[in-house]
Amino acid sequence: MAMKLRGRERELEARIAALEAQVAECQSLHHRFAELMDVVTELLVPLASRDEAKVQETLQKYADELGS
Repeated sequence: MAMKLRGRERELEARIAALEAQVAECQSLHHRFAELMDVVTELLVPLASRDEAKVQETLQKYADELGS
């Protein structure tokens, strides 16, 4: 009986580790999505007002950030 419990405990520990890895991946994806939404939001206002200079400035800012 004790052997079965130890085996089950190891299975649960492995499952928890896998779930923690999945949560970390989801958090990373969520963070990246939020960053992309920020870019879209910053571009929509200048695009709507046809402010080409601001659009180019925003695009360059994010291109520079991606390059670093």
